[in-house]
Amino acid sequence: MFFNRFTVSILSSDTKTEALLSRVLQPEDSAFDIKTYSNHNDIGDASPSGNAVIADCISFPDLQTDIFNAAAAADSYIVLIVSADNIPDEELLEKAYDIWVMPSSADSKCCEKLIRTGFKRLMNNMKFRADSRRTEICLNTAIDSIPDLVWFKDSRGAHLNVNNAFCKAVEKTKSQIYKKGHYYIWDIPKSEYDQGDYVCLESEDIVMEARKTCLFDEKVKTKIGMRQFKTYKSPLIDSDGNIFGTCGIARDVTDIQNTNNELDVVLESMPYAVIVADRHNSVISTNSKFSSYFPEDGSIIGKNFDGWKKKALAGHTVNADGCIEITKNAVGGEKTLVFIEQPVIDIFDKNIGTVNIFRDITLERSFELQTLRNANTDFMTGLNNRRSLFSYLETVKNAPQLSLITIDLDNFKSVNDSFGHPMGDEALIQTSAMLRKCFPDDFIARLGGDEFLVVISGIRSESELESDTQNLLDTLCEFYKSRGEFEKMSASAGVSYAVIESGEHDIEKLMVNSDSALYCAKNLGKATFRIYGKAVREGIKPH
Repeated sequence: MFFNRFTVSILSSDTKTEALLSRVLQPEDSAFDIKTYSNHNDIGDASPSGNAVIADCISFPDLQTDIFNAAAAADSYIVLIVSADNIPDEELLEKAYDIWVMPSSADSKCCEKLIRTGFKRLMNNMKFRADSRRTEICLNTAIDSIPDLVWFKDSRGAHLNVNNAFCKAVEKTKSQIYKKGHYYIWDIPKSEYDQGDYVCLESEDIVMEARKTCLFDEKVKTKIGMRQFKTYKSPLIDSDGNIFGTCGIARDVTDIQNTNNELDVVLESMPYAVIVADRHNSVISTNSKFSSYFPEDGSIIGKNFDGWKKKALAGHTVNADGCIEITKNAVGGEKTLVFIEQPVIDIFDKNIGTVNIFRDITLERSFELQTLRNANTDFMTGLNNRRSLFSYLETVKNAPQLSLITIDLDNFKSVNDSFGHPMGDEALIQTSAMLRKCFPDDFIARLGGDEFLVVISGIRSESELESDTQNLLDTLCEFYKSRGEFEKMSASAGVSYAVIESGEHDIEKLMVNSDSALYCAKNLGKATFRIYGKAVREGIKPH
């Protein structure tokens, strides 16, 4: 977990021990500095220092006890290397963390194996203890950095650890709090607790029985009077599944709660969804409009607002005014909401929370969309108009292939002359429907009068364009013949297309070529079509 550097002192006249230990693979994120004291002169008056002292009592039998006393006082690991035939005094053995007993026979390989194995175990234990100590430091530093009250209790309710915020609240030190119960810490007589509206002790039992984190509203009598806390309590469960205590985090929401009581009436009267978060970003209040806009979220009281907001604003857009907009399903149908966040500033100019508003702008956007649709749509046929066409062509001018089919109705004037303009309008409307049927995935625009244009931005072979265009003309002809008023009508078309590897299409040229191909078809007797490039190849002169 952490990088550790350890110092190991070897007391041995055999210098091979250091070389042997140096070859042992060290634990990850650890380094071991090994030094050997081979005689009494090396030791001198100073005791060997380090995280561990390995004493070879076989080659160094007359070691002084005070050497080990100093090592023990420094909280160093003491390891003794002894032989089965020569066990040191009990006083010395009691100071040892580990004892490596060498066999009686002079089997050097066996001894080396025992020493390596023992040293591996020692290294792992040293790393584990160092990591555990650092983890404890991290934990204490973390909880002391939290402005809320944090505590850990055993299963009997005795406090084992608290943070600085807790000490400040009860005006006691950590040593005074250690292993003390609720009544002592909060200076509340049991008789007063039993008669008051307190739930602190009862909530501990609830948490241990539920075996999960629970949220409570708790009233606590402090030195400065009654305070309201939002308290999260969780059971502490060991690896065997046994509960050995609880931990808790309490957030003082007294001031915000008082403000909430005054705001509730105002919030409920507002026509917007309102969410109020406190200085710690915890949601403390919502109004009924919130439930209608976000029915799937239920109550978010006590939840982290930023976490909820990130989910709620997923897929948002930013409008022209720089405001965040979202569209979602709500009570009454799909709604478009604009999000506004404002800080709440107290009389000391401090931010004590935020007021967050979702305003319904569905009707406004509907009007805007309808206006935009009217500006880009042919009123009678519902197809795209010329304005929409040129906007669309800008978006597809880099497409690898762009194909245009210009369609003009034959003998359309006879319908207007014989049956009147309403019937002519009907012919245009029905023609538009046929265009949509034949080109459901392509862009279709009415250019004006009885002229239409189909824009195909995907890859189509020349034969496919011929087939699609012929299918359109056949469909129109079949429909016209089914209606007596339209039986003299037909349609002609001109097709142009271009393929590019890079750059932009010459839109104007494509449109001119498509128009020229249309006039070729008209000159050939109508009710037919021509592809611009093919018409040229066939020697047909465009109009």
